[in-house]
Amino acid sequence: MADTDSATAVAPNGERGFEAAEELGFEGEPFLLPVPSAAPTPPAARGTGDLNHLARDIAERVGRAHAAVLEAHEAVQRHLLARYTPGARPPAAPAPHPVDSPAPVELVRTVPADAAYSVPGQADPAWILDAAAAALPLLGERGLAPAGAVYRPGRTNLSWHRELPEAGAELRVRAGAEAVHRDEHGTRFTFDWQVHVEGDLLVEATGTAGFLPPEHTTEPLLDGDDSWPQRQVPRYPRQFRPLANARRSRLTWQELRALASGFLAEVLGPDFEGEGTGPRLPGPAPRLIGAITELSREGGRYGQGKVTADLTFHGFHGGGGPARGADATPLLAEAVVGVLQVYALSCGLHLCVPDPRFQPWAGGPTAIEVIDPTALGATLRCEVDVAEVGLVPRPHAIADAVVLAGDRPVARLHGIGVVLQEPPGSDLGALTIWEARDSPAAHESLRQRGARQRMLLAHSAEGDLSALTGEPEAISVSPVTVRPRLPRGDLLMVDQALDYDADPLEFHPGATLTSEYAVHPDPWFCREYGSGAVPNLLYMESSLQAAAQLSAVQGILNQHLDSAFVCRNLEGRATLLRHADPRGLALRHRITLADHSKLPGAILHRYTYELGLPDGPVYSGESVHGFLTKEVLDNQQGLDGGRYVPPWLDRLPTRPPGLRRLDLSRDTRLGSGRFALLHEADLVPDGGEHGAGYLLWERTVPKDDWFMAHHFRFDPVMPGSVGVEALFQSVAAYSLHTGLADALPGPAARPAAQVELAWKYRGQITPGHRRMRGEVHIRRVEPCGDGLLLVADGSVWRDDLRIYQVDNIGVEILPTGGTAEGQVPR
Repeated sequence: MADTDSATAVAPNGERGFEAAEELGFEGEPFLLPVPSAAPTPPAARGTGDLNHLARDIAERVGRAHAAVLEAHEAVQRHLLARYTPGARPPAAPAPHPVDSPAPVELVRTVPADAAYSVPGQADPAWILDAAAAALPLLGERGLAPAGAVYRPGRTNLSWHRELPEAGAELRVRAGAEAVHRDEHGTRFTFDWQVHVEGDLLVEATGTAGFLPPEHTTEPLLDGDDSWPQRQVPRYPRQFRPLANARRSRLTWQELRALASGFLAEVLGPDFEGEGTGPRLPGPAPRLIGAITELSREGGRYGQGKVTADLTFHGFHGGGGPARGADATPLLAEAVVGVLQVYALSCGLHLCVPDPRFQPWAGGPTAIEVIDPTALGATLRCEVDVAEVGLVPRPHAIADAVVLAGDRPVARLHGIGVVLQEPPGSDLGALTIWEARDSPAAHESLRQRGARQRMLLAHSAEGDLSALTGEPEAISVSPVTVRPRLPRGDLLMVDQALDYDADPLEFHPGATLTSEYAVHPDPWFCREYGSGAVPNLLYMESSLQAAAQLSAVQGILNQHLDSAFVCRNLEGRATLLRHADPRGLALRHRITLADHSKLPGAILHRYTYELGLPDGPVYSGESVHGFLTKEVLDNQQGLDGGRYVPPWLDRLPTRPPGLRRLDLSRDTRLGSGRFALLHEADLVPDGGEHGAGYLLWERTVPKDDWFMAHHFRFDPVMPGSVGVEALFQSVAAYSLHTGLADALPGPAARPAAQVELAWKYRGQITPGHRRMRGEVHIRRVEPCGDGLLLVADGSVWRDDLRIYQVDNIGVEILPTGGTAEGQVPR
C-alpha cells in the first residue's frame, strides 16, 4: 500500500519497521474508513439479476477484506514497536528547531479515484480532513510526545476556502505546533495546518491537541480561549419553505443506503417522483449513521429544524471506535455532515441546481471539539440543530451539533455546513428566471425549474438583480446599489414566473405576467395573526410584489442607471372576493400592465391583477407603482401638501366624553410577534368623523424593525401593507374593547370579503423616523352571518406628516366556533 507520507523507522536489529508492513498491502490508496460489515441480504429478498445487490455485496466483502488488511497493518506495527527497549520510541527525524518548537510536518497526498467513500470524480471532505489531521501525530516524532503518550485531539477551528478537488489532484499538507506546554501529565500544544491543492488554499485550521499518558486522555487541553462560540437565537426564526415535501421523519440504515445511491423518491416519498436520482451522498450515511430517529424541518434551538441520529463508529479500527491516539475529528465532521446532507435532501435543496454536488460550507469557520475521545466507541447519539437554511449564494444548511454517550456530551460542533453546488463549468450564474423556466434539459421537471427560479429570485432580493432581466449586462453597469428589488426572506411572496407575454424594454399596455407563491402549510403570518386567519397582508403584499416583478422583467431596472432608483407603491384598490385557506397551496397571480407613464425622474405603472387558488379567484384589484429617483422621492410632501393636519382627537377643543386609554400591547387577539403592531390607544365610543366610533394609536418606530430589514436590501422602508394591517387591527380593537363583540363566544377578527379596500401612500417610514400614529373612523357596524361587520376609514402619520389614507377597511368579527361558512380559518 504505497503511502507517500508514512513515517519510516529502523528497529535496533536493523529491520525496517513501518515499511515492512507494506508487504501486507495492495495497490492503490487505502480506504480511509472501511465500510462496516452488515448482515447479507437473504436471497429471497433479491430480485433475479439484481446487479445493485450484487455490487453492494461485492463492496461489503471488499470493505471487510480491506479492514482486515488494515488491522493486520496495525498488528505488525504494534509488534515492531514492542521490540524496542521498553519506554523507548522510534528515533525521530532530526529536528532543526528546539524541541519546544518542532519543524512543521509536510505531506503530499493524491486524491484517490476509486475510494468507496467518494462521489465519483470528487474528493470526500472527510478524507481531506483526515489527511491533514494525520500530520499532527507525526509532530510527536519530532520531540513533542513523551514516552508512552498517545495523541489526544482537542478543538479544531477549520475554514474551507474553495470547492473540493477532483480525483487525481495533489494535496500538500503543512502542519506546525506552537505554544507548547509540558507537565507531568504530558504535552499540550496549539497547532495550525493548511491544505493546498494545485497551489490554492483549500482548507486550513487552528486548534489544540496533546500527547498524554493513556490514563489522562480525558483531561481538558490547554486553550488560550476556552469560550465556545455562541450563536444568538433569532427573535423571529426564518420560516424556510421546503422545495419538496418529504413525508418521512425517521430513516433506517437501509433507507440511508438507498439515499446514498440516489433513490430519493423511494425513500422520501411521492413528492420526489420524476426528480432524477438526485445527488450522491459521499458515503457517510451507510458508514457512520445507524439511523435517523427524528427529522423535523422546523423547531430545534433556532427554529430551522432538528435532526437526531444514532451514530456507529463500530467497524473502525477493530470495532471500538477510533483507535486510541487517532484523531476522531474527521469522523465527527463526516457524521454530522451526513446528517445535514439528509436534511438538505428532505428540504428539496438539490432541486435548485443542475447535477448538484455537496460541498463543505465555506461561508464561515467550523469549530469541532472532542471532549472525551475514550467514549467514541460507545453507542452514540447526535443531535443536530439547524441554524440556517437558505438559497443564497447556493442552497445550504448550517448547524450546531452535540454528540452524546447516553446523556453525556463527548463532542460538539459549531457552524458546520453543507452546500449544494453545480459542477465546475456550469453557467448557472448567468441564468435569468426566464432561462430557468424554459430550461431545455429534458430530464428536468417543472418542480426543478420552479426551484431554480425561486433561488434566482432570492438572489435578486439579496443583491444580484440580473436574475430578473433578460439583459443582465445592462444592469451590471450601474454603480448604484439602490435599485428596485423584491423583499427578502419571509417577506418575499413571489416564487416563480409561469408565463410572460411582453417585449423587453417595450412597456406596452396589455403586457402580462403569471406567477406563483407557494404558501407554507403553517405560515408565520397566520400563526402570528390574532385569530389565526389569513391577514390582508398576504394578498396585498403578494399581488404588489408580482406587479413589480412584471415591470422588472420588462426592463425597468435598466432605467436611470446613474441614480439611486426605487420602487414605491403609490395607491390602489382591491377586493377579497371570498374567504379561502391558501395554506399549503400555490397562490397564482395574473398581472396586466394597464398604463405606462414616463415623467421627469419617475416612471408610473398602473396594473390590474387577480389572485387565485386551484379552486378559483380569491382577490382582485388594481394599483400604481412609482419607480422614482432619489430627487423625486425626497420631494414627497404627504397627503396634505406638507402641512401638519393633526388626528381628529387632537383637533377637538376638549376631552370627549367616554374617552378611554387602552394598553393593547398584550392583547394577542390582535396579533403577536411581528403582528403585535398596536401598543397604546385612545378609544372614543360614538366618536370620529362619522359619529360611529373612533380609535387613535401611537407607537415608536423600532430601530430594529423586522419588516424594514426585509423590505428592501439597501433601501429599508416599512411596507405600506404593515401600516394598513395596523389599521385593520385598530378596527378589531375597537370592536373588542367597546363591548360590541361581547355576545360572541371567543370573538375573532378577519378581513371582510366583498368590501373594496382603497389606499393612497404619499410618504414612507424609514429607520430614521421617530413615531407612527394611526386613526380609524368607524363608518358602520352591521350583522354579518353569526357575527359583525365593521367598515372604517383610516390614516397613518409619520412623525407630523399624514402619509397614508385608507378607506373601506372591512373587518368581520366572528365567534371562534361559528358555522362552517362563517368560521374563522385556523
